[in-house]
Amino acid sequence: MAAKLERLNQEVGAHEVTRPPRRNEDIERAGRKALREKGDVRLYGLWRVLYAYKSNQVRKGFDVWAERTREVARLENDSNLASLVDLLSLAYRHETEGFRTISDADWQRFLNSPSRDIHMMAGVERVRDQGQTGRWAEAARLAADLSIEAEKRGDIARPLLAEIHQVHSYTLSDIGDKEGALDHMAQAARLDERDAFYMRKIERVYDIAYTAVEVGELDAAERFAALHNRMTAADGDPDLRSWDRFLCTIVAEGRDDPRRVLDCIAPIAAELKQPSSRLEVLMLRKRARAEALLGDPVAARADLTVLRRMPPTMAAPDLQLERFVEAYIDRGEGRLESAFDKLEAWGRIDRKATAGAHVRGVAEMSAALESELRVKRDESRRLAAEVALNRRLAQAWGVIAALLAVLGAGGIALVIYQRLISVRLREAQERAEEANQAKSSFLAVMSHELRTPLNGMLGLAQALRGDVRTGEQREQVELILDSGNTLLVLLNDILDLSKIEAGKLEIAPTPGDLVKTCARLIGGYQPTARDKDIVLTFRVEGPTPGLLLFDAVRIRQCLTNLVSNAIKFTNDGAVEVVLSCGPDVASGRQRVRLTVTDTGIGMQPATLAKLFGAFIQADASTTRNFGGTGLGLNITRRLVEMMGGEITVDSREGEGSVFTIEILVDAVSEPGAVAEPVPDETAEQASFAALQGRRVLVVDDHPINRRVIRLFLTPFECDLVEAENGRMALEALEREPVDIVLMDVNMPVMDGLEATRRLRADPRFANLPVIALTADVMLAQIRTCLDAGADAHVAKPIDLRNLLSEMDRVLSSRSGPAASAPLGELCHH
Repeated sequence: MAAKLERLNQEVGAHEVTRPPRRNEDIERAGRKALREKGDVRLYGLWRVLYAYKSNQVRKGFDVWAERTREVARLENDSNLASLVDLLSLAYRHETEGFRTISDADWQRFLNSPSRDIHMMAGVERVRDQGQTGRWAEAARLAADLSIEAEKRGDIARPLLAEIHQVHSYTLSDIGDKEGALDHMAQAARLDERDAFYMRKIERVYDIAYTAVEVGELDAAERFAALHNRMTAADGDPDLRSWDRFLCTIVAEGRDDPRRVLDCIAPIAAELKQPSSRLEVLMLRKRARAEALLGDPVAARADLTVLRRMPPTMAAPDLQLERFVEAYIDRGEGRLESAFDKLEAWGRIDRKATAGAHVRGVAEMSAALESELRVKRDESRRLAAEVALNRRLAQAWGVIAALLAVLGAGGIALVIYQRLISVRLREAQERAEEANQAKSSFLAVMSHELRTPLNGMLGLAQALRGDVRTGEQREQVELILDSGNTLLVLLNDILDLSKIEAGKLEIAPTPGDLVKTCARLIGGYQPTARDKDIVLTFRVEGPTPGLLLFDAVRIRQCLTNLVSNAIKFTNDGAVEVVLSCGPDVASGRQRVRLTVTDTGIGMQPATLAKLFGAFIQADASTTRNFGGTGLGLNITRRLVEMMGGEITVDSREGEGSVFTIEILVDAVSEPGAVAEPVPDETAEQASFAALQGRRVLVVDDHPINRRVIRLFLTPFECDLVEAENGRMALEALEREPVDIVLMDVNMPVMDGLEATRRLRADPRFANLPVIALTADVMLAQIRTCLDAGADAHVAKPIDLRNLLSEMDRVLSSRSGPAASAPLGELCHH
């Protein structure tokens, strides 16, 4: 991340000029030029002017040019110019009044405009609106579509394309993808290099500095803030000076320096006596917070009084800030018990709001993922059907052409036509293969992009769970974990379905105790069943061999889908799981039967006929009331069939359902066969204790991911060395010894695969344990990690127990001389 910000600093710094245009003169000059043009050139020229003034909330400039544009539209009966003024005037008001002005009907009027240019211009505003109102998936999808349209429009839409990238960056930043946000900011900056007004270039620098603070890269933030200060000083606009002071406070708060916050605000203190804009209200809030933290209750209370007089149209009240400031005022005035109560209330509401935001974000992205996958699957099926149809047509025309050729009438013409059909067949086949490849790429990319922010969310929540004390706090943390894990289950289901369809999922039987496997899984569902007052039981009918040869992972996956569904669709009553096993005379193997019976809502016969299809649920109300994607049963059916068995269902609406799995397995008669190990908590704790005091090199370009691992390893007093990319990791290894490397795969400068290969090529590091950490979980990608030299692979989002287990396992397997001695000592042998 630091390297990316440094490149951005160099690129954006090139926008700084020694003699900037006189205040907004470049905008005014562009507006006058646009008025002399006609058609689309005039439309885009006036859009640039109005958009620049709107985005920077320069009311006077906007009003002047809105009136000029409206007059030209009236005189020349130009409906596009009239729509442009209406759109941006509404958008200006919408932004300054807290994104509460434009109705859905208004949005549709502009987005459905017969002019594609007005549609795209409205789309930019809509993306900004959806991001501000928490509809991030819709915003990301619309921004992606607009980018394609603007690129097709050509050079005239270049400034519009820059703004599309900019508003897209806001959305990605809001959902936690800071690296993706910076990528789009960089795109906007490059597009701006030729076309942007000086004011817009200043805004780009502001946005990058703000994001740098959010990701914790404060040194980079300082550099961008300094650049912003120089550019705004050269411009001389007092409004821009206020934004510069606000950015100064952002960086100061990132440094946890309230004294510096006050220094940042001091040059514009006079304006804050009676705020006249939303920005000044925000500045006053920051000053009140800093004064409270510094123990100045008189000043803080005075600012709080002014804030409470502000009309909500200028800025919506920030009750959380008021609670925080009041708590510190009470502390400064000696009312410690009151201060504690208010601070506790502030923390409780803040955590609840954070949890709620995560839940909404997970729901948004989950729904978007399902929707996108359906589109990809539909496209693949349509192209496959086209291939099949063209193949049948080619065969039919071949027969007809042969007959007519024998008859001597039109044979040549039909043979030519048949060849044309064959060309169509090959083209359709290629399109189908491209669509299938696109689907696989889509799945891999979506998996990686969603797992990266999920890793931060779930990792921090796991670490936080061990620190919370009150029941309510723990409930909020569990809510974050449950929501994140729901999305993780969806991701895993989609990847499994993709691997099954591609024929890349393999069944791997190993000796194990099937009774214990089932019993442990069902025991894990007992708390969920108790919460719903459902009786969950497991029993074994008849004798069962102690050891069977089966794929424990896939059996657990199938049983998990059936048991979780049974509990989900049962409001009261019971869920029973029955295991039976007996010899199959025909095959000489053991026939295993697993039956899951519930007293839930049941199903109609029409639903049963389509139940095991992908994305299938009883009806829309089932999805609304119970959630889910409809993938679980489809995957279960396919897995059971891959294990040589079948799954059946019997159900009556209002009475319940019975699902039955039957598979054939082999009994294991060898006395030395080892059953599936039962987790031993005491042994596990002792094993983890072996991690105590280890020196760990953590290589990841995301600061949040590094922080998650640091929190995970803190209880073991591990000494962490951090690196942001593969090159920095190799340099770190040259400087200091480590016991194990946790290596991210996708990083700038040098990725984890190349770094691992170079590490393994050096005899000094031949036995150094390396664990690959990646959000890519497709089988081929995991094999690539292992082929590069990694000892193990841990998928993101990182599970605490899984990471610690793999670290312990790898350290133990590398317990020869090269692993037991510090690396620095080995390098001198």
